This record gives sequence, C-alpha cells and structure tokens, in this order.
Amino acid sequence: MVTLLSHSRLKLAGVILAWALIALLFWRAIVWLAAAAMVREQVTHAAVVLIFGLVFLLRDRPGGNPLALSFGPRARLFYVGACGCAAFAGLLQEPAFMLFGLGFLAGAILLFVLGDVVFQVALGFSLAFAGFTMVSVIFPLADWPLRVFAGNTAGWFFGLLGHPVELEFARDPARLLLVSAGRGFVVAPECNGFGIISGCLLLAVLLVFSRRLRWLDKILIVILSPLIGLFSNALRIFFIVLLAPLAGDHYFVMHEAVGIVLFFGTLIFLWWLVDGLPERGRRNSGTWPG
Repeated sequence: MVTLLSHSRLKLAGVILAWALIALLFWRAIVWLAAAAMVREQVTHAAVVLIFGLVFLLRDRPGGNPLALSFGPRARLFYVGACGCAAFAGLLQEPAFMLFGLGFLAGAILLFVLGDVVFQVALGFSLAFAGFTMVSVIFPLADWPLRVFAGNTAGWFFGLLGHPVELEFARDPARLLLVSAGRGFVVAPECNGFGIISGCLLLAVLLVFSRRLRWLDKILIVILSPLIGLFSNALRIFFIVLLAPLAGDHYFVMHEAVGIVLFFGTLIFLWWLVDGLPERGRRNSGTWPG
C-alpha cells in the first residue's frame, strides 16, 4: 500500500514537473498570442471558430471516464514535439519553430486531458492551432491587400447589376472608400474579411484532419476554404452597400445583422461540405476515430 502511494505521488510530481517545464518554455509565446487575439478582432473571430469547432467535434466522443489526465503514448509524442520545437527555436534563434511548437502543445494538452482515444481530433486541432498562430503573425501584412481586394470584388458585383462604384483612397487618416451614387462607404479593417477567411481556413484544417478523408479531398478543401471566405466577405460588403439606403437610422443594426448571418452561414456551409465527403474506413456508430 505504501509503495503504491509513493508511486502515485512520484507520478503526480512528474506530471506537475512536465507541465511546469512546458509552461516555462512557452509562456512568452502564449502571452504574445493571447495579446494578439485580444487586440485584433478578426484574430479573435478565428480563435472562436477554432474553439467552437473543437467543441462540436468532441460532443460525441466515447463515454466511460470523462477525463484521462495522463500521458499516453501519443500525448507523450506531442509533448516531445513541443519541447523539440522550443529547443530548435532557441538553438537556431528562429521564432517560427515556436509557432509549430504551440500546435504540438495544443495537441498534447487535448490528448493529456481526454486520452489517446481522441488522437484524430487532436491531430486536426494541433495543425489548426499552429495555423492560428501563423494567422496572428500575418494579419498586419494582409490587412490593406484584403481591404483593396474586398472593395474591388464588391465593385465587380455592382458592375454586374449596372451600378458602377469607385474605389478611392483618402488620407489623414488613411482610409479606403467605396463610392456609390455619390455616397462613400469606408472599407474599414473589420471589412477586410480576415476573420471569415482565416476562420474558414482553420475550420477546414480542423475538420479534414479530424476525419479519415482522402488526401486529395483534404487538399482541395484546404485550398477552397479561404476562397469561400473571400467570396462571403465580398457578398457581405455588397449587401451592406445595397441595403444602406433602406436602413436609414438602423444602418448599424443592418450592418451587424448581415455580417453575422453571412459569417455563421459560411461556416455552416463549409462544415456541411466537409461532412458530405466520404471517409476511408468510416467508423461504426460506436467507434471513435483514432
């Protein structure tokens, strides 16, 4: 009895030490990532999509013990991957390795908490979370190009309807304007579509790698997902400008309503698209992918 108790204490101490080490290695990267998500609304949207996608994937996980709270073989593999990336980042002075390390860390946490039975979902979540860290890095570089693209695409829609619009730049402060019938609409950072584009991409990565799909299907969905996001954002701008004269004093309500409907509608469409793809060795009703 004493031996078993001592063994349990040593095991608990080892687990605490392991997580203390990983916290020490990654705390600066985690603080930076949290700050980036809090400051930039579009990055926050991508994070929310990723978390809700994970929750829905886990809603039908197997019963039994709800929590594993132990390092299974695959959890250890992801943990070692995270530590290895942190070591390479330090030795080579290359912060990009920390981005991949955060992905391994996300998978390790999920596998530690829920066990190796959720390996397939953990793989998808790990890759998607690594993608989320990259999304946080590239946002400042993508803002203006995406705004210009969104404005031009929305203008193309109006041209098809016989209502030409112009894209104009204004200074002090720097603004991008979509001018229709003498009325200018600011294409703000919130209009650049980064949130829905990155959200579609991350959700696609999470979904396709959480299922046993053919590699061709995975590649096609990952390539198609940001294009779906681009198209959705262009439609959002089109409808907002089209409905603006009718909204009157309720412009803000209309603006938010159109954005919310298209945001969630696009994600639901993407989920439906992936869910309809055939799986290799599709699981039976009582078996979890792993």
